[in-house]
Amino acid sequence: MSKLIPALCLVALVAFMVPPVGAVSADEEELARALRRQYGGLTSWEAVMTFADSPGVSVHVWQSRGRWRQEWTFPAEPSGASHNGSVADSGEAFAVAVGMDGRVVASCLEGDFALSPLMLWMPAGPVDRWKAWGVDIAERSYGFCGDAPCLMLGAEPGDAVGPAVWLHNEDMAPLMVRYRDGRRMVEIQFAGYLTLSGFRLPGQVNIRVGDAATTATVRWIAINRADGEALYARDNLGSRPCAVPPPPFDLLRDAVRHPSPE
Repeated sequence: MSKLIPALCLVALVAFMVPPVGAVSADEEELARALRRQYGGLTSWEAVMTFADSPGVSVHVWQSRGRWRQEWTFPAEPSGASHNGSVADSGEAFAVAVGMDGRVVASCLEGDFALSPLMLWMPAGPVDRWKAWGVDIAERSYGFCGDAPCLMLGAEPGDAVGPAVWLHNEDMAPLMVRYRDGRRMVEIQFAGYLTLSGFRLPGQVNIRVGDAATTATVRWIAINRADGEALYARDNLGSRPCAVPPPPFDLLRDAVRHPSPE
């Protein structure tokens, strides 16, 4: 009996030391707290994206607590034809959608709608989102991402293909997210940071999917002033001419994902 008691104590100690399945580690909690300190007050925003290799194409994006609205504006086809039967008298065509996280709630197009890479920049509950993308939060290292000191999550510095997130080590601004889409790796880099209303915001987004790539310039319009209910209403798509946007709409539609935590 005297030998049994120490053995039982050892088993109890081991059981105490092993975290339960699905438990959140102290490192994850500290990371989540650090992100909330920097971005917890960012509840909504409005921005416009333009693309260096697609003149005349712009995307107006609103987001509020996971809800979003996108309005694409681009040169109309010479015929002026559109999906809703309107004619683009102004020379511009239009496409609009509203949604929640990675789900399109309503769209003026018949097919799938592209998601904005800005939706992957600082999603709600970022640590859970990154884990859902396959990022191993426990795998972390410190180094330099370009000239910026960074915390690299999910992959070692020499690993160029594993799911990963890079954060600026001082202000926790996301510098890169990388995740797998089928057999392809999707890499989205956030650069050109500026400070607006006390938040660090990217002025440039670089998207790479296999051999395809595009670069977007971001113009921030408003912070914490994009929470109007009408913006995100499924019955508020407007009546402007609607057509499938030109590239990089197809690249973003086929590769940008916003998965939910399991």
